[in-house]
Amino acid sequence: MKNSIQKRLFITYGVAIIIGFTILALSLLRIFDQYFIENRKELLYEQGRKVAREAATVLYSGNPNSRSLINDLQVLDRFLDAHIWVINSDGIIVAVSGLNEERLLGRQVREEKIGNLAKGESIEERGNFDGMLGESSLTVGYPVFVNNRFSGGVLVHASLLEIQENFREIYRLTLWVILISVAIAYAILYIQIRRISEPLKEISGAAKVIAGGEFHKRLNINTGDEIEELGNSFNNMAKSLEKIEENRRNLIANISHDLRSPMTSIRGFIEGMIDGTIPEDKREHYLNIVLDESNRLIKMTNELLELGNMQQGSLEIKKEAFELNETIRRKLVAYEKGITEKKLDVVFSMFEEKTFVLSDQVLLERVLSNLMDNAVKFTPEKGSIEIRTSTKEDRIKVEITNTGKSISSEELNRVWERFHKGDTSRGLHKGGYGLGLAIVREIISQLGERIWVSSGEGYVKFTLTIEKA
Repeated sequence: MKNSIQKRLFITYGVAIIIGFTILALSLLRIFDQYFIENRKELLYEQGRKVAREAATVLYSGNPNSRSLINDLQVLDRFLDAHIWVINSDGIIVAVSGLNEERLLGRQVREEKIGNLAKGESIEERGNFDGMLGESSLTVGYPVFVNNRFSGGVLVHASLLEIQENFREIYRLTLWVILISVAIAYAILYIQIRRISEPLKEISGAAKVIAGGEFHKRLNINTGDEIEELGNSFNNMAKSLEKIEENRRNLIANISHDLRSPMTSIRGFIEGMIDGTIPEDKREHYLNIVLDESNRLIKMTNELLELGNMQQGSLEIKKEAFELNETIRRKLVAYEKGITEKKLDVVFSMFEEKTFVLSDQVLLERVLSNLMDNAVKFTPEKGSIEIRTSTKEDRIKVEITNTGKSISSEELNRVWERFHKGDTSRGLHKGGYGLGLAIVREIISQLGERIWVSSGEGYVKFTLTIEKA
C-alpha cells in the first residue's frame, strides 16, 4: 500500500481509535478500582460497626476473651475474608478473629491511630499496618464508646491482593472487550475508507484515461454522497471535453477544407499563367479572381482570430447611449447593392421614431451587419426582409426576418457553431465560412444580452435584445 489517501486515513483514524479506546480503558479501570475499593471499604465499615456494638459490651465487662465475641469474629472472618482485631483504650489487641493471629494478642497499635479513634473518628489506610500484617491490606478502624467514654476500637483488615485479583479479572475482561471493539472499529473503518478510496481510485484512473485523449471514458459511481456528485461532475467534464475535441477536429477539418478550395484555385490560375494555358488577354480577369480568393482567405483568417480573441475574454466593451433606428438605417444602406440585385422587398417597422439604447455601438453594428448580411444571402430573389423593433420591460427587441426555406429544429441548435453552413440547398452564399453567426453569439453574450433564432414555413427570424437607455 503506497502513501495514498486510504493509507493516511487508515493510520490517522486508526491512531485516533486506539488513543480513544486507551483513554476509555484507563478511565474504566480507574473507575473499577475506585468502585471495588469503595465497595469493600463500605462493607468493612458496616461490619466494623456491628462488631463495635458487641465489643462495647465485652470491653465494658472487662472480658475480651468472651467466647461469644470470639465466635462472632471468626464467623465474620470467613464471611468477609478479612481479619478483625479488637483493641482496648490503650491500643492493646485483646481479641482477634483468626486462630493464626493469636500471636498478636497483647501487642499495641501506634499511639496516633488510637488518638484518632479516641476522637470518635474512623481510620482508613492501605499497607501492612506498621508491619503488623504480612501483606498489603485495606484497614478500616471504628471506635468503641461506652457511656460516652472511649473504650477501644475495632480494626478490620482486608487483603488488597484479593481485591486486586478480582480487579484483574475485570481488567482482563475489559481488555478483551476493548480489543474486540478496536478490531470491530478497524473493520468498520476499513470498509468505510474503501468505500471512499475505491471510487476515488476509479476517478483517478479515469482521469488518466482522459489525459491520454480518450474522452469517451465515463464513471458509474453510486455512493449517494458527495463522491457520487464528484463522479457526475467528472462525467459532465468528460462529455464537455469530448464535445470540445469533436469541435476541434471539425474546426481543423473545416479550416483545411475552406483553405484548400481557394488555395487550389489560386494555384491553378497562377500555374495557368506561368505555363501559358491562360491567354495574355485573360490574365487580368483571372488575376482579379486570385485577388478575390486571397481577400476571402484574409477575411476568414481575420474572423477566426477575432472570434478566438472574443472567446478568450479580450473583447473591450464600451457601453454608451445611442439612437438605434439611425444605426439600422445606415446598415441597410450598406447592403443596398445586394438588396437591389436580388430585388428584395425590405420593410423597417419601428415602435417609435427615436429609440435610444445602452450598448457598445461598434459591437452592436457588427452584430447587425452580420445578421443583415445573413438575411440578404439567404433570401431568394424577389423575397422580403422585415426588421421590426419593439419594447419589453427594460429591453428593446429587434427582429430580423427573411423569407426563404425554413431551418429544421436540429439545424436551429447548430447555426451558432463555427463553420456550420447548414443546408446548402438553402442557397448559402459561396463566400461565407460559417463564422458570422458564431461572432454574433459571442458578442451578444459578452454584452450581456440574448439572441435566438426561430423558423417556420417559408421564413427564418433572428431576435435579439438591447438594454434601453
